[in-house]
Formats: sequence, structure tokens, C-alpha cells
Amino acid sequence: MREPDFSESQLQQAVNTAYTRYIVKQRGVWILPIVPSLRAEFNLGWDTAFYFDWLPSTELVDPEGCNFFLQYKLSGLLTTDKASEWKHWGKEFYRFKIPFITRNAAKEYVDDYHQWDRLKGLADKNYPTFYATNSTLQKQHLYLAWQEGRLLDMVPHLDVKKITGRHKSVTFTEDSEYFLLHSEEEQISKDNFTSLKNKLAEYPMTSLADSNKNLLRALKEIGGNDEIWSFDLNKVTEANFGPIPDSLRPWVKQRFFSSFIYKHIGATMLWFPKAD
Repeated sequence: MREPDFSESQLQQAVNTAYTRYIVKQRGVWILPIVPSLRAEFNLGWDTAFYFDWLPSTELVDPEGCNFFLQYKLSGLLTTDKASEWKHWGKEFYRFKIPFITRNAAKEYVDDYHQWDRLKGLADKNYPTFYATNSTLQKQHLYLAWQEGRLLDMVPHLDVKKITGRHKSVTFTEDSEYFLLHSEEEQISKDNFTSLKNKLAEYPMTSLADSNKNLLRALKEIGGNDEIWSFDLNKVTEANFGPIPDSLRPWVKQRFFSSFIYKHIGATMLWFPKAD
């Protein structure tokens, strides 16, 4: 198998800045990618997260205040017919592994799906969550695509929400329209950013009233037994709305929640609810 002449970190940096540049160009705002430490990543499951205010509301509020998650994988190129998946593609193909290799208590090498389980948990809560990988082996091609503003359309994205089982590896070709997942074969469409934008618009939306209820439940879970947190949160839930019409009360409550989140988490939250 031929390996890329760049690292996974290089791919991550290039794609993160490509997303940032796209948002600046399209919406005129700077968005900082959230990149956790390696230790934190083990528990979170993702490499990079963004908060995109143009995405539909999601079911719960992530502690980092984000709603779009990427896990980067470096793909190698299989070039001979001795590769096990060659019989499907009939030509050179790319492959990356989903689990990590680790040692168990008996010092045996085993597949570790901890990261996968975390990613799938996010995706099942309706957070847009994707594997992002390379479709070139050359750093020069990666850099040129980044420089010309077309990198996002040459980085295949795999929607974690559509994956139904645990798989050991993922294969695809440069011009294939889908990924093939192994062990038990499963085909899932291969997205670039152009097709991805259309799919993101289809993610479930909730009414503002329902968003407030979901948000309150999530904030109670996050706060745990913190007395100051609970005291301030109770002030939000027990606020006196006075003569404000019932139709406007969810919007007022949203303002209270926004202030609370900014104070305690430091994130600015926006809602885009569907009509009731």
C-alpha cells in the first residue's frame, strides 16, 4: 500500500482552514475550529468541531457549543490485485481503518472501537458527524487544491449517521460515488462539500419551544450538583413573563438561555426553529 507524503495532522490543518475560509467568504464571519487535545479526543471521539449558525437546530447542546464534527482519517492507496477489496473495485483504490489497534489485558493486539462509539453517539443525536479523508497521496496536490479554494470538494466525507454496523475498514476510489464499508459490506454515498451542504439542510429541525425543553434538560445534566449553576438555571425557568403574549414567550426564554450559556460556558448560541 502506498502512503501519503503528508500526515493526518497536515490534512486536518488544511481542511480546517478551508472550512474557515469558506465561511468568511460566504458569510463574512470568522469561525474558529475547536481542536481538542489528544487526551480529550479519546473521550470526545472527534478531531475538529465547528459551530455553524446556519445549520438547523440539533437535539441537544454539546458542551463545546458546536454542531458539526469531523474525524480525520488518512487513506493509503492499494495498487495490486492481491488486495482483498480489489475484486470489488477492479482497479486502484483508497482505504482507511475505522478502529485503532491497541493491546488488551492479555497483551494481545485488538481493534479498539471507542472512538467510533463516541462518534456514532453524536451522529445518533442528529449532530452532523463525518469521517473526512484524503483522495490524493501528494502534499503538492493537497496544497494546490487548498490554495485554489477547491480542497473541500476533493476531500471525501463519510456520514457517520448512515453507518449501521461496526466496520474495520472503508474503501473508495477517486471517482466512485460511494464508500464500501467492510466487514459485512455496506455501501454509503461519498460526499464532498457541495453535496454535503444540501444534506445538512435536511437534518431534523425542532420548534423553538421544543428546543428550549431539550436545552433545559441538557443543561440540568451538564450542571449536575453545581449549586451556582442550578440557582442561575432556576432563575431562567422561574422567570416572570408578565403581560408577554404566549406566542412570544419561547423567544423570551431563549434570550434567558442565551445569557445563561454565555455566562457559564462562554458560547454564543443561535436557534433556527421551524414554525410551530
